[in-house]
Amino acid sequence: MFRFKVFLFFSMLPMAYLVYHLIGFENGLNAYVQKIKILKSKLAYQNQLTEDINLHKNKILLLDQKNINLDYLEEKSFELGKSPNTSYTIVIK
Repeated sequence: MFRFKVFLFFSMLPMAYLVYHLIGFENGLNAYVQKIKILKSKLAYQNQLTEDINLHKNKILLLDQKNINLDYLEEKSFELGKSPNTSYTIVIK
């Protein structure tokens, strides 16, 4: 019976070692979950930055001297109240 207890003890050591490293924070499941959370937050931040970059690129294109967007300028003039005298402005809210 003593040999059986010693055998069980020595067979439990590798299992305990394996479980410790599977659950441990540095390399285990906890680290995986933490890294997934960080990755999701970084991807959301990257998507937000991409949207901001596209917005600013669009605004820069609207300011281009060589290719003036007349429709945009007319729309902004109506928003600012600088419409021509020959036109009517109807504000719908």
